[in-house]
Amino acid sequence: MIRKTVRPSLPRSLGVLLTAVLLPLAPLGAQDDLEKNRVSAGQGDAESQFLLGRAYDRGENVPKDTAKAAEWYRKAAEHGYAKAQHNLGTLYVAGSGVARDDTEAAKWFRAAAEQGAALAQDALGAMLEHGQGVPKDIPQAVSWYEKAAAQGLPAAQWHAGVCYLLGNEYGVGKDYAAAAQWLEKAANAGLAEAQNALGTMHENGLGMPKDDEAAFALYQKAAEKGNAKAQSNLGRFYASGIATGRDVVKACQWLLLSRDQGEVTGTIQLNGLGFELEPAEVEKVKQLVAEFRATHGANPRAPSH
Repeated sequence: MIRKTVRPSLPRSLGVLLTAVLLPLAPLGAQDDLEKNRVSAGQGDAESQFLLGRAYDRGENVPKDTAKAAEWYRKAAEHGYAKAQHNLGTLYVAGSGVARDDTEAAKWFRAAAEQGAALAQDALGAMLEHGQGVPKDIPQAVSWYEKAAAQGLPAAQWHAGVCYLLGNEYGVGKDYAAAAQWLEKAANAGLAEAQNALGTMHENGLGMPKDDEAAFALYQKAAEKGNAKAQSNLGRFYASGIATGRDVVKACQWLLLSRDQGEVTGTIQLNGLGFELEPAEVEKVKQLVAEFRATHGANPRAPSH
């Protein structure tokens, strides 16, 4: 007869004790790194100062404290560390951990932008476009957007594209070819705003042949990402049957989602369609809207290093 070896099981109390002892071991590496950064930061190492500031900014292995984040970002920024300069600028724009100060934000964005930091170039472009902390200067804004866009930053590609699409407040500076170039890059990267804007160019034949099918596809991609304007445009297409079969239920679904985000055009169109729905169709619209909301996450935090 072959005897089966049975390994004795640990007493439950001992198993619980071992679990309690072993569980804290997982984050020790991160804690060690934090303490090393703290020591190096105190000795004036700019990268460590930045990393310590980011830990406080994000609440990584320390309680979140944006005032301390700003303190360490500033030390690194004054050493010329571009990522810290950009992140310090974002804190000044938000008034997080420091008093809001657009002029100070623009100063730090410019310092990082001049070192080639794409996020800072895009942020400085936005400050120049809107006259926030600096005198308004659309050509300079576009110049910084394009520097960041050339580095592959989708948000900057979108911003540059829109500037070329709309021009300044007087329409000066419009360039549909340049707009399409940058918006297509941002749309291909998955940026919903760019997908919607490129859709309007296809729909209206701006700098390209009119193409309702291409517009519909772009609106749908952006709408599914939660973009309110794209949801309104997609609802309009379904309501009119443009590039698709007319579908009042789907039209109301997208227009309702758009309206609930404050999109005025969605509200206007929805008011004209509601009377067409049968009671069962009203319930179907509610179901589709609820399903979308259940799967659609919150907007991500603004990019930082």
